[in-house]
Amino acid sequence: MTTVTKLAISLPAATAKSLEKVRAKKRLSRNAAIAEAVEQWVAAQQMADADRKYVEGYLCTPEGPEETAATAKGATTSWAPWE
Repeated sequence: MTTVTKLAISLPAATAKSLEKVRAKKRLSRNAAIAEAVEQWVAAQQMADADRKYVEGYLCTPEGPEETAATAKGATTSWAPWE
């Protein structure tokens, strides 16, 4: 059995109207539509945090000229010659 938590939320009227329109078109309950939206928001926040950590790590230890040259050479090796 899945455990659930009830939440009471307030939305701007325009947002609630948009929610009703979209969820009715997709034949979703309000609960399902809001749960999906919250899950997507949480996933986006986690991805943003992961991206931020990646950038911070890269800034602390950036690639040197040798790594950059090797990457550029590897990227262009498969290119067809210009004619």
